[in-house]
Amino acid sequence: MHPDSGKLRVIRHNPKRDRLIRILLLIFIALLGGFAYWYGGSHAGQNLNKAQQQNLSLVNQAQVLQEENNELRQRLAILDSGSKMDREAVNHVRLQVKQLEDEKELLHKELTFFKSILAPEDMSTGVRVAGFSLLKGDATGQYRMRLVISQVARSNPFLKGTLSVSLLGDKEGKAQAIPLQQLAGQNQVTTRLGFRYFQALPGDREYLDFNLPEGFQPAEVKVVVQITSGIRQSFEQIYQWDKELVADVRQEQSSG
Repeated sequence: MHPDSGKLRVIRHNPKRDRLIRILLLIFIALLGGFAYWYGGSHAGQNLNKAQQQNLSLVNQAQVLQEENNELRQRLAILDSGSKMDREAVNHVRLQVKQLEDEKELLHKELTFFKSILAPEDMSTGVRVAGFSLLKGDATGQYRMRLVISQVARSNPFLKGTLSVSLLGDKEGKAQAIPLQQLAGQNQVTTRLGFRYFQALPGDREYLDFNLPEGFQPAEVKVVVQITSGIRQSFEQIYQWDKELVADVRQEQSSG
């Protein structure tokens, strides 16, 4: 029946044709699905190959960069090593120059010392104190002393005698005289003299170290020399503690 006219209309029904249409439609859908699957797989394979090629290229680039980085590290290590060797060479040369300057200064002092003994300004003959030095030590209450006894004579006979060095001062208001042997040790201070040109105290190093007793205030250093063989002579020399200490400090500062 037609909805507008209300009349009936006859429609021919063909089951074979409908079945054929359905089969063709299924075949078309199957072919379309197969083509889509093939096209998608082919496109994905191409993308995968392209991605693999890009990945391989990136791996090669990374390897090249790593090799360049290693080479740069080696060059930097070589440059650092060379710079370190240069610094060590410069420091070694500076150290050698410093040692040579110290040796030169020491030789100059020794030459001046020997000149003062062998050719003193005062040409009067006899035995004398050719040098006296007094310095502060490194620790509190520690001091350093050097004493040189020399002979000025034409024939320079071998002399023998005795030497006595004492510190004069006071402790708790009482005067005291302390032998240097007591402060530095019996084995450190010799009392026997035996020389032709000069004899130094100490004889094995530059200065004799000693410590002051607690509470003792030194004022003077008393040196007594008695020559008993070769010639006969005796004398006494007094040195002011503070005066000699300040004088030697100034001398050390000027020489430094």
